[in-house]
Amino acid sequence: MGNLISTILKEKCPFCEKGNVFKKVSFLHLPEMNEQCPVCKRDFTGEPGYYFGAMYVSYGIAVITAISAFLICRFIFGIKSVNITIASCIISIILISFKNFRWSRIIWLKIFPPGANTNFSNKQLK
Repeated sequence: MGNLISTILKEKCPFCEKGNVFKKVSFLHLPEMNEQCPVCKRDFTGEPGYYFGAMYVSYGIAVITAISAFLICRFIFGIKSVNITIASCIISIILISFKNFRWSRIIWLKIFPPGANTNFSNKQLK
């Protein structure tokens, strides 16, 4: 389990745990996925709508983040103000959202790997 978590945090291929799932782009651009793993050549594209389910994983990560922020505010720092607690939950969700998109897709790949011959890239459509 620890190896899976480190693979997700490092944004490596969930199958070989070596190749990068996302292309390296600047911080301000939307992340772009590789079509396949550069090391093991596993397909990352899937059928159309494949990553729709990753939205639910992303929601789960956001909920865990908000609950963690609430518990830290309430029980570690002893903050009783509802406004400060809600603001800290919202800020923590916004800060984690930069990684949430990537992590949810990697988790979705691990849970539901694309089947064989599901690469629907432009080169197969021609």
